[in-house]
Amino acid sequence: MRTITAALILTLLALPASAQTVVGSQAQIQSTGYSLAPPYTLIDISHPANADGTVTSASVGWFSKSCTLAFKVKFLRPQNTATLTTFTLVAERGPFTSLPGRNQVPISPPVDIKQGDMIAVTSLVAFSTCGSPSASSDPGSVVMELSGDVSSGSFTGVNFRGSALAARATNTSEVLEGVIAAAGSLQGNFGSFFRTSLQIASPLGGTSTGKLVFHPAGVPFSASDQVLPYTVSSGNATSYTDIVETMGQSGLGTIDIISTNGFPPLVTARVYNDGGTNGTAGFTEDMITPSAVLHSGDLAILLTPPDLTNFRANVGVRTFSSAATVNVQYGFRSQSNKDFPANTFRQYTLTTDFGDTSPVANEQIIFFVLSGDVIIYLSTTDNKTNDSSVRFAKRE
Repeated sequence: MRTITAALILTLLALPASAQTVVGSQAQIQSTGYSLAPPYTLIDISHPANADGTVTSASVGWFSKSCTLAFKVKFLRPQNTATLTTFTLVAERGPFTSLPGRNQVPISPPVDIKQGDMIAVTSLVAFSTCGSPSASSDPGSVVMELSGDVSSGSFTGVNFRGSALAARATNTSEVLEGVIAAAGSLQGNFGSFFRTSLQIASPLGGTSTGKLVFHPAGVPFSASDQVLPYTVSSGNATSYTDIVETMGQSGLGTIDIISTNGFPPLVTARVYNDGGTNGTAGFTEDMITPSAVLHSGDLAILLTPPDLTNFRANVGVRTFSSAATVNVQYGFRSQSNKDFPANTFRQYTLTTDFGDTSPVANEQIIFFVLSGDVIIYLSTTDNKTNDSSVRFAKRE
């Protein structure tokens, strides 16, 4: 038996869960601007391109006012990622007209970028008359500010830490913002009936537009899977008591949240046993973003329930555009590699059809992702009350 040790946990670059080329980020709340002397250039150094690809569309947040010929979108290639002082201009597009909020602009002709390239926005106008690119507070992000309408060369900039530039470019205007890993409307064991409620909201200052896509469990995802469009105005929310039933479906599945315009939505779900006049019992399930899924080289640990007689447990596995292989180890007793097809979701019964080894109570299940992108969770349900809980595997 091979025991996975820390030495095997490598930080590997993997394709995004959605198989999209994405550079930059589109923060959900954009509330600040830059009062700098134009022209100036802002580089998002915290969200480089996740893969080689071709970008065709960009989204740029703009603070306060409208103006013609207000900004350019640039793609820069750092020559040394350790120092970030020298860049090569891959391409620029614009100038574009700015509108308050999110500006969806075409990248035409399309631009070929490499993994690690960075997006930048050059403002050509004064804040007092036209506003500026917008940003949001994000402790993990850094924006580099450079004076001038920069091209290739060596630059000395000022880093704004804790700030996220609202600029993102992709290879499509439809962007997978995240998933509700498990959603269902179905009869369960011991007299249970599980439903999934869902809330979808737009942050203050913008409208969110897109679609929800329900993929049934146990079969490959299909272009004919059920779609529900959504549009939520600034500061408002829409809720569904049973989102699967609302979409005309039944059974168990998984839901993609895809934005087509506007701000990334705020989404949360609740999986609950519908007890009728006795009320409901369940748990909250937040949207999982592509950056939060497990990638190749990640290790995660889940715990089996303390009681496998009075509680039942299920393991859910959601893959994306590529197949995933995961090494599954039960404590120090046994291990095996498991293959999961691309673009599928399935929920396994822990004690009967997930592992090659019968689980025991209070045991660590160690998952080491050998390839692909994957979401893994373990749900536990009380056999008497049908109250349930869930824990998602997170990289350790």
